[in-house]
Amino acid sequence: MGSPLLKLLRVVQPETGGPARVTGRKIYILPTRYRLVFGVLLITLLIASINYANNPAFILTFLLTGLFIQAIFHTWRNLLDLSLQWKQTNPVFAGETAFFQYELWDEKGRAHYALQFGFAGNDSVITDCPANEKRLIRLPCSSRRRGLLDPGRLTLGLLRAWCYLDTHASAVVYPAPLEGWLDSARPSWGMAIEGDRGVGADDFVGHRSYHPGDQLGHIHWKAFAGEKGLLVKQFGGDRVNRYWLDFDAIEGGDTEYRLRVLAGAVQALSLDAS
Repeated sequence: MGSPLLKLLRVVQPETGGPARVTGRKIYILPTRYRLVFGVLLITLLIASINYANNPAFILTFLLTGLFIQAIFHTWRNLLDLSLQWKQTNPVFAGETAFFQYELWDEKGRAHYALQFGFAGNDSVITDCPANEKRLIRLPCSSRRRGLLDPGRLTLGLLRAWCYLDTHASAVVYPAPLEGWLDSARPSWGMAIEGDRGVGADDFVGHRSYHPGDQLGHIHWKAFAGEKGLLVKQFGGDRVNRYWLDFDAIEGGDTEYRLRVLAGAVQALSLDAS
């Protein structure tokens, strides 16, 4: 039974933030063109068997019919009681591929095999769900514009049997950075690459929480005696020049162009400061 024979549709509406679960009462089996062709084949074999009173033809007809019924049952059972929950999606830039991470498991601890997951228009992932275990899967979804990316309904498939899961997943898509705009007046760190970021040795700039490995001489013992916690004094070095990124100061282009310029500038400055 290697040919796809049936299409199994399942629409799940989970609670917000909760898992999407495949239940038995909402699994529907609908015919496809492959199933219709297979049905015509069975009817033709049955008519020929009756017409010629051929026992081997009867056996072949009933055998194929039994395999077809078993395929429906095992397809239904392989989707039953599956639970899927969206975990996280890291932000990406416009035009990049976002990867949605899901956790897959079975409520009753059964194993499921050859399950195919994917969003419409994107590559799918085939995986198994082991018994009494949770399986993490990462599904790709391409982004085209900035904003909140809604991947749509998740398609869960087995051969040509599938169901749709609405997992309320979303991803943040940043504007695609436009490089090469910062041509002059970049900020300078002066004599010390650390700048005034609390790691120098000249001016006192404030306190922070203690981390293992900090110098004992920088611990604020008076604050510790006053039960304010273990704090460490911070000192700054040479001060960094300020560099303002102004949306209104960017000439030409529409809003999307200016946002791309700002995204490229922030990315370039972040790399310089790191």
